Amino acid sequence: MFRYARFFIGPVFFTGVSLLMVLGHQWLWLPGFLLILSVVLFDQMLSHDSVDQPYAHSGILDFALYLSLPAAMTFFFMLFWVAGSGTQDPFGYGAFVQSLTGIDVIAARNDTAWYHYALMFVILALPATGIGGLAGHELTHRTADPFALWLGRITMALNWGIAFPIEHVYGHHAYVGTMKDPATAARGDSLYRHIPKAMRRTVVNAWEIEKARLDKVGKPFLSLNNVLLRMALVAAATSAFAFWCAGWTGLLFHGIVCCSTKVVLEALNYVEHYGIVRVPTQPVQPRHSWNCNHVVSSVFTYNLTRHSHHHADAQVHFQDLHAHAEQPSMPGGFLAAILSSFIPPLWRRMITPKLLEWDRTQADRSEFPLIRAANQASGWPELQQSVANNAAPVQAVPQGGLGY
Repeated sequence: MFRYARFFIGPVFFTGVSLLMVLGHQWLWLPGFLLILSVVLFDQMLSHDSVDQPYAHSGILDFALYLSLPAAMTFFFMLFWVAGSGTQDPFGYGAFVQSLTGIDVIAARNDTAWYHYALMFVILALPATGIGGLAGHELTHRTADPFALWLGRITMALNWGIAFPIEHVYGHHAYVGTMKDPATAARGDSLYRHIPKAMRRTVVNAWEIEKARLDKVGKPFLSLNNVLLRMALVAAATSAFAFWCAGWTGLLFHGIVCCSTKVVLEALNYVEHYGIVRVPTQPVQPRHSWNCNHVVSSVFTYNLTRHSHHHADAQVHFQDLHAHAEQPSMPGGFLAAILSSFIPPLWRRMITPKLLEWDRTQADRSEFPLIRAANQASGWPELQQSVANNAAPVQAVPQGGLGY
């Protein structure tokens, strides 16, 4: 039974974290901090999950995914409520909580120091990305299921994630490991160098993909047939709701969360694909992304940690992904890798041995020219020890094969 119940932990816990925000002060960030700390620690303490046992009742797990939308909506309402001041009380929620608990939450909100809000934005970026971005990611891959696809796009549009569902499904999975892929960071690129390029390329790719689709079916680009424009309407409606709840402060809070969750999503992509290369004409294989079989991270990311299988077959539902324990694994576990990526010297120290191992045990000889060029461009002397650097002389690199 726990095999099914564990995938409900994410939306249930995050809803609880969101509802506690009404108490103000440390309750804006402490529950989220404890959640993140628990995931990192238990990932290190528990053995890896390499069991590939099928699930007989997939509909139960689909429902766990569907809960992501109400969980995300709860978070955004609570965010806009705590952004208020004075007597602002959207839908009378503060008065309702006081009638139930006797706690004057409006007074608590108005008395909360600024630094608690600053910590809230930093801490909640990770779980907010998880409940909205990662559940939405899984749902938008279900292109044969109109309801799941709609739900995933709506969930991601709440925080202005309108380009990702299009580019990721129809672009990234085809381009991974090449320079056209926004998510594949080049060797030597820090997270801070990678993010601006990734954001720009994601938007450009998404508009190109959607325009090509509309041209193919003979529909005008500037119309409601454009999925990107429909998602933008949902995003704009969310921003308008933020303004209605708390004025300009609500709009500012929404903007900060949208930006921070986008940064976290790019950091996630950064650690999942860092430095891996692929000859553009060759098929995507499990070895072309970093894998992770840490138990707790798998629960909160809907098995996105089993990234190798996800890229080998993007239509496989999360509960059916195989562990692929023999594939290259990211350093330290999912959340540990993401957090370390924000400290470039630490990330460099952690990822370099992994890159050298990938070159030695996973790379195909046809990829050696790409690896040599990438190692040279990185400026990291330690990568010159790669087995690819000591192989045949560098050949012409196929266009699109160097990452950035």
